[in-house]
Amino acid sequence: MTSPTSATTHFDLENFNPDDWKKDIVAGRIICVAIDGSDDGSKAFYWALNNLIKPSTGINNKLVLLTCIPASAPDSARLESNALLKKYVDLVKAANLVVPLRAILLKGEVRTQLCDIAVELKADLFVIGTRGLGALKRAVLGSVSDYVSKNCECTVVIAK
Repeated sequence: MTSPTSATTHFDLENFNPDDWKKDIVAGRIICVAIDGSDDGSKAFYWALNNLIKPSTGINNKLVLLTCIPASAPDSARLESNALLKKYVDLVKAANLVVPLRAILLKGEVRTQLCDIAVELKADLFVIGTRGLGALKRAVLGSVSDYVSKNCECTVVIAK
């Protein structure tokens, strides 16, 4: 398995300085949001914006948008995922939110990459959507949100 550092594409949106992303309650929390182009991923994104990224609180939370493709994905999948990240970055900008922002494309097994990047970033909170699988399908197919909620080292919110 490749490490999240070697398997990521970073958009340097604001002259990224790693010291600015250290855990600091006064300066704000690091909030990761998983997006995948689905309605459930959009719900997670909008839930995070509406409930966690509020200029009126005076806390400068940091927002990290994440999406993941398989390690063996063709270049077209990488291009589509980069376009998806850019779309959500543009939505944050269109909302006139002044928030430190990163967008990261991960490669590899979705479940483990999401948990690994949360550790690497020292995330305080992880927001993810759910596909709403029934108990039988979830038992057979597994659920990324279930895995992340059980294995991620930070608090996880599953937005419905």
